[in-house]
Amino acid sequence: MTAGATSPGARASRGPVRLAAVVLLLAGAAACGDAESAIARGDRFWAEGARAEALAEYRLALRESRTETTLSRVAHAYIENGQFERAREIYDELLAAAPAWTDQAIFDYVTVAMRARDRGDRYGLANAVEAARVLRPGLPLDEFAIPLARYYAAGGDPVRALDSYERALAAAPPDSVPTLLFEMARMHESQGNCAEAIGLFRAFRTRERRGPRADEANWHIGNCSFSLARRSRQDGDLFKALRELDVVIDLGVPKNLLDEAWFDRGEVLLGLGRRDDAMFAYLMVLDLNRAGTGQLVERARRRIDDLRFGRVPGETTP
Repeated sequence: MTAGATSPGARASRGPVRLAAVVLLLAGAAACGDAESAIARGDRFWAEGARAEALAEYRLALRESRTETTLSRVAHAYIENGQFERAREIYDELLAAAPAWTDQAIFDYVTVAMRARDRGDRYGLANAVEAARVLRPGLPLDEFAIPLARYYAAGGDPVRALDSYERALAAAPPDSVPTLLFEMARMHESQGNCAEAIGLFRAFRTRERRGPRADEANWHIGNCSFSLARRSRQDGDLFKALRELDVVIDLGVPKNLLDEAWFDRGEVLLGLGRRDDAMFAYLMVLDLNRAGTGQLVERARRRIDDLRFGRVPGETTP
């Protein structure tokens, strides 16, 4: 056999060696694939738009190491998968260790707020805005002020509602102002702040002079004025009480309070020594109650008799 020649037996023995080498090479390649980190897999899924799969991988990475990298990815992935509360928990942990991520957290919370607003979810909107403002108090988010105001008003939170209405008014286009004034006035009225409510209802009336809401605003002005008149009489301010009663009578609403308003006007005028004017007020009570029955009618008749016969009325309060 010549030098350099290979025997058939030798060639046969090298076949398994080459095969083993190929197997080892493939095994090594597979091992490299398995070595891809959960973060890397998550990033790959994210780039492909597979948000749920990416979140799953990021959560696996978080079990291994709670670093800024894993925490920030998990928090943002929760946001994109619509799990706001879980995202906030992770962001709280992240920001406690690394406040530099605050801007990302705020951006994500505002994104959640915008999406909630667009689908009409006021609860979700409020939660997201409150979370953002915890991180940055005074954050200007006036674009959300109107739905927030209505959410807080419906939820019985007048302080936040009124604050949101103020923000909304400052940034609202002119055609939205009347509605906001009306809603804000109703909020004040519900809290017993009649003076503030009347001012806002009147501001509304200067912008909307006709229509059902204009009539409703007059009703509320009259109702609040009646309450303020009673309060002024109790405080001993008869002139202020008279002005408020005149508002009720001039507006003619609420109709169910007109006879009481006239009677109270008579009482105030009597207290001011204007007996003729008081007589007219008591007669108006009778005119508004043609049936001639009821306690208020009887009281008005007694007052009229006292004035006609020159007696000093003994009753000067309602």
